Amino acid sequence: SKVRSEENQWERNTEPKDEQYKQDAIEFPVNTSSIPRQIPDQPWFMGIPFTLLVGGILPFGACFVELYFILASVWMDQYYYVFAFLFLVFAILIITCAEITVLFCYFQLCGENYHWWWRSFTTAGSTGLYVFLYSFVYFKQLEANQLATYVLYFGYMGMASFALFLMTGFVGVTTCLVFNKTIFGSIKID
Repeated sequence: SKVRSEENQWERNTEPKDEQYKQDAIEFPVNTSSIPRQIPDQPWFMGIPFTLLVGGILPFGACFVELYFILASVWMDQYYYVFAFLFLVFAILIITCAEITVLFCYFQLCGENYHWWWRSFTTAGSTGLYVFLYSFVYFKQLEANQLATYVLYFGYMGMASFALFLMTGFVGVTTCLVFNKTIFGSIKID
């Protein structure tokens, strides 16, 4: 009887409670209209191709030298010892992605373009596209002679580039969300 009561007590304590996993919805600092405003014509430097080019090249430029050594350790059986420096380069990559995305988001909001969610994701995420393009340049150093080598290399580099695209895109969206909540939270409406 004591064992049963302990089992019942354990079962009651381990049952998931709905309230435990619920999170409050994001509350925006200002009310918005349900009628979308017309977005004026944007300058050439706020187009999607330019923001993807610039938004990806700056973070990639901050880490491409270290990327060479990482690829050499993965594909050419060399050892990689400088993990502290790798962490520093990773921090620089994250900070650069956040800064360039907030900058383009600010320019976009100044141009009265309020569609910033996906633009901020792709602006920071385009670093992954540059890594994939760099993998073509790096592949010339490898002595590939079989189809399986091509498939494995570009398959793995495609997956790694896509993972980097998702990671840096997440950084871009979250920093722009915090930025927008901060600037719109400071507006005083009387």
